[in-house]
Amino acid sequence: MTAFLIRHLHRIILALILILLMILTFSSDGYFGGADNITHYLISRYSFRHPELFLNAWGRPLYTILSAPFAQFGLAGIKIFNVTAGLVTAWLVYRISLLLKLQQPWMAPILVCFTPLYFIMLPTALTEIIFSLVITFSLFLFIRKNFMASAIVISFLPFSRTEGFIMLPVFFLAFCYAGFHERKYRRTDGKPFLAIPFLATGVVVFSLIGWYHLKDLFWVFTQFPYPVTYHHPIYNQAGSLWHFVRDRQSILGLPVEALFIAGTLALCYDLVGKNKADAGKGTDSNTDSNQETGDIPVHHENETRENASILILLALIPFLLYLAFHSVLYWKAMGGSMGLTRVTAAVLPLASLVAMKGFDALLRPFHPVKKIWVRWIRILISVAVILWIVVVPFKLYPLPFPLSPEEVSVRAAATWLKNSSYSGRFVFYADQNVPFYLGKDPFEKPSAKCALLADPKYLDTIPAGSVFIWDAHFGANESKIPIGTLLGNKRQYLLHWIKPERSWTTFGGLEYFCCITETRPDRRGTDNYAIRDSLIEVLDAERTVDTLYANTFENRCDAPDSTFLTTLVVYRGNHAFIMDHRTEFSPGICCQPVSTLPMPGEPFEIRASARVNFPRQMADAKIMLVISFEQNYKPYNYSGLNITGKDIRPGKWDRVSLTVPLPAYNSPGDMVKVYIWNPGKRLFYLDDTRVEVTRARAD
Repeated sequence: MTAFLIRHLHRIILALILILLMILTFSSDGYFGGADNITHYLISRYSFRHPELFLNAWGRPLYTILSAPFAQFGLAGIKIFNVTAGLVTAWLVYRISLLLKLQQPWMAPILVCFTPLYFIMLPTALTEIIFSLVITFSLFLFIRKNFMASAIVISFLPFSRTEGFIMLPVFFLAFCYAGFHERKYRRTDGKPFLAIPFLATGVVVFSLIGWYHLKDLFWVFTQFPYPVTYHHPIYNQAGSLWHFVRDRQSILGLPVEALFIAGTLALCYDLVGKNKADAGKGTDSNTDSNQETGDIPVHHENETRENASILILLALIPFLLYLAFHSVLYWKAMGGSMGLTRVTAAVLPLASLVAMKGFDALLRPFHPVKKIWVRWIRILISVAVILWIVVVPFKLYPLPFPLSPEEVSVRAAATWLKNSSYSGRFVFYADQNVPFYLGKDPFEKPSAKCALLADPKYLDTIPAGSVFIWDAHFGANESKIPIGTLLGNKRQYLLHWIKPERSWTTFGGLEYFCCITETRPDRRGTDNYAIRDSLIEVLDAERTVDTLYANTFENRCDAPDSTFLTTLVVYRGNHAFIMDHRTEFSPGICCQPVSTLPMPGEPFEIRASARVNFPRQMADAKIMLVISFEQNYKPYNYSGLNITGKDIRPGKWDRVSLTVPLPAYNSPGDMVKVYIWNPGKRLFYLDDTRVEVTRARAD
């Protein structure tokens, strides 16, 4: 029984990982990596209907070709494709470990699949996993001396991810190295030097296909999806050169990082140190596995050094090169780099191979296992390391993986549209999640039901009767349509407004929300800002638990005297309050005991809101909406919002609001104060002020 378990241990581990990943795939509403998942899925899903999508440069042709059959079964299908590709990659790392005589090859699936970032990337529709499969498969073929096959496989790497182009020179050097040392190999299926021309196979094949279908022989380069020689017009923020190194815990995790460092040191020692006579001899499990796979061990006096050279040349160096490449791109704001850590998942199996060497080094003092107590120490160390590695991804990432607030909001917008009287309208969108949730084909022509609005110049050409689902991420950035441009467009009529349950800051530092507008045939215009404020007010009211203060300034007692009230500039009713040289502080909650509020720790917040009207633009002023918790008239929890910077329109009534969680009270006698502070005593008008206790937004 023990011999059976040893012989099939790697298969058992892979089967258990597969079960775990299937559970996570079908129990997770969301997916790591955002909307790019959906874009890749849509390209793969509709590629059979629109064959030109197979050559979509952004979609990565190799990924699209391989994933398209799985995508016909929905998003879960393409996730399963990635899971399968990741497990095959783990199996290849196991086979490579056998060929390189690593002592614990069964550890490979654990190190590959539970490296934190790789683990969370497996049930996605992103291309990093297929990149890792291609480069690992090519490495496996290289070690087996199938040089020509290795060259052909690696030549297609750039069509899984464009970074593959930087890996081709590495394999060129590897083939040169193998050619110069060919006499040291016992068997080969061809000269390594003869394999070098086949590194161009992928480019030649796809260039010829593109020549036939796109009438462009050089489409691989002319349609390159990322700017290299110039800065991206949107994603051009430079970051730290050490960004990826600083995020190594979310990428590798501490245990894999420690093993990776140990493996790097062990490889350097094997490369320059004195070879041991038994360096190539494995444990019983290694011998059994070699017999099972049919791999013939190659024994010669420099085997340890040769194996170390291969791991350094085709695992350690490519990993570090890839990491350095993306670090420089982000540092110099080139290639549209956003510093996304997920890109490093493409080479994490290479890091796992180095970590395998580190795991061997960790157990080396306890080898050979002739004594029972030594065997038990090896087992205990192995179990402890495995548990540590397996636990880390679950601590770093929420599992099952949820939808982000952006995706929840877009789904809510699509659901509202499908259930409304506008469901049959033509839909313009900025976020690729929209056609996904609507179940529409965004590539269908000419009878399309939806289209991407990619440029603000097309906003005035949208046909009357169509609807536009705008969002603060893609709508404001990639489509370059600020919310002010949309709401100020005279043909757009605001229909619906969606805010995440919890406040969410999206790309560009904007608070995330999305909205739906209808295009009207005339240009008379509508006060979309007023509609927006009313819609937000309704959404806020749904979470209101209690009203602490409300003032509409309709009664004389609502102001110090009648001279503070005006009937000329009014939001609602007959009066509004005048803030001017006499009023540094507005009417509000002066000193309400916190004992009248819910206890801290309960899921409640305090929201202050008001309608304000500035006669002129006051972006340079400081006018604050304040919520303050005080003890003995000294604030210990102070929140303020400068309302002049909230897209206020001169001469118009706009709603401003501030929401804060209930803090821990110092004592029941503490006071809460809510007011508008006007230190410059500027002139503006105030109406409909409210302070409410609300349900806290979900985390």
